Amino acid sequence: MSITVCLPGAAADQVDEAVADAMAPFEIDGTREGELDIWDAWYITGGKANGGGFNVLPGHERDPRLIRSRRWDRKSERLPNDFGWCAGGPRELLDFSASHEEARRLAEAAWRRWHELAAELPPADPWKVYRDRAEAEFGWYDGAQVSADYRAQPLVRAFDAYLRTLPTQRFWYWFLQGLDPVEDVGRSERETFVAEQVAYALRRRNVLTLNGWWYEDGGPGIHGECHGPATCPHEPELPAEQERVDGYLLELPGDTLLVNVKCHV
Repeated sequence: MSITVCLPGAAADQVDEAVADAMAPFEIDGTREGELDIWDAWYITGGKANGGGFNVLPGHERDPRLIRSRRWDRKSERLPNDFGWCAGGPRELLDFSASHEEARRLAEAAWRRWHELAAELPPADPWKVYRDRAEAEFGWYDGAQVSADYRAQPLVRAFDAYLRTLPTQRFWYWFLQGLDPVEDVGRSERETFVAEQVAYALRRRNVLTLNGWWYEDGGPGIHGECHGPATCPHEPELPAEQERVDGYLLELPGDTLLVNVKCHV
């Protein structure tokens, strides 16, 4: 799993050490019981391929304050960032709202273009028709041929060609990909399709707050100073709602460091 570790801006010169300190209360160490035992290994990483990094605010892609991925064993080697992506950095350099609006604009354009093409070209059969044929002709009609025949339909082929023209490089891999457009676009309301695609484009995040609260999958926070929600006497920093956790990141001071950490749990 990945978690966004929030650090004060003063930690910029010692990111690895500060992340280690923040993560320490949640390490599986074999000496205690309870919900604090979460991870046994972690490293800093981020990029387009794994969907865990951050979009960089356009124009700041080469800012030296951006954090680069570390090797899995956390040695000193730093890996280059994918252009437009990073493993972390000051919140003010990371692109949240603009990327959201761009993803929405592209998804709306895709939905609109499908319906324009559908008015011009012969109707296409959904993927299910070809899948069912493959099941009926097991051994004679394989997966490669299923995909080739489905994608060869003029409407699907034209839509695929259009998608390849869209600037989706800044978004997670599955944004506007893996679609059965006959079903996913043609038979969906515009707002439903757009909302689903924006959710794919910008992944929701687990968060370790500045005050040491671990929020995962929209669940109740776990305080690093305590032994889990059942015994913690402190008022949770955030409500157990994913939208509120996502919003927390936007409200942090601009110099707050956000670091994407992948950990083994």
